[in-house]
Amino acid sequence: MREPIALGLITPSENNVLEGDFPRLGLDGVRFHFHRVENEGDDYEQFAEMKVKSGEAAKLLSHARRTKAIALACTAGSFLEGVGYDESVAKTIEAASGLPAVTTAGSVVAALHALGIERLAVFTPYEEWVSRRLVTFLEGHDFFVAHLSWGYDMYSTDVEDCYEAINDWVASQVPSDIDGVLISCTNFTWLRGIAPLEERLGLPVVTSNLATLWQLLHRVGADDRLPQDLAKLCKVKPLSSISAA
Repeated sequence: MREPIALGLITPSENNVLEGDFPRLGLDGVRFHFHRVENEGDDYEQFAEMKVKSGEAAKLLSHARRTKAIALACTAGSFLEGVGYDESVAKTIEAASGLPAVTTAGSVVAALHALGIERLAVFTPYEEWVSRRLVTFLEGHDFFVAHLSWGYDMYSTDVEDCYEAINDWVASQVPSDIDGVLISCTNFTWLRGIAPLEERLGLPVVTSNLATLWQLLHRVGADDRLPQDLAKLCKVKPLSSISAA
């Protein structure tokens, strides 16, 4: 068995996915600790409060033995105010915990860059105003959003590995002139559905959950524990890691 490590996850209070999604992967020697902060629905005030509450949660998560890094595992809560907001959230977590931190929005950006994706199709379960803010955030990082679909009923995915419905929804709308697909929100449970969708589309697919886990493991030097068959993302490194190598 490899060296045991723990990763902290700060999740929205309504999230019913992450606490099952990550541990079910059975990553060698990796334990996950979770802390919830209030968030029910697409509410601006609650998203904004997550930044402060993430600092409080991170301090408590840092008390657990072997915790090496912490993530705010909420996409909208980390892109709310555009470019740079994700970095400010990460700094809040680091200041409170003394540990490296990532956010889901920042992890998504890193994942898209690592895969060389420039033109993408974006799919969300959010209300329109949140989806439009995501587009603004992505375009601020020099991506071109060629297609946006929003409002998918995430609760249809409550059953573990029930990914066919999402894959059908995405595949039916993907335009031909893109480099990849982003499916945003950490409240989708379908990590095992990414590879089948990639094979179906012939394109890389990034999801909020996988991007967050990928970035966390790279931050602590444990990226080799990711199952290579999950997605194309598992076979690449963040560009900053490549530059530093």
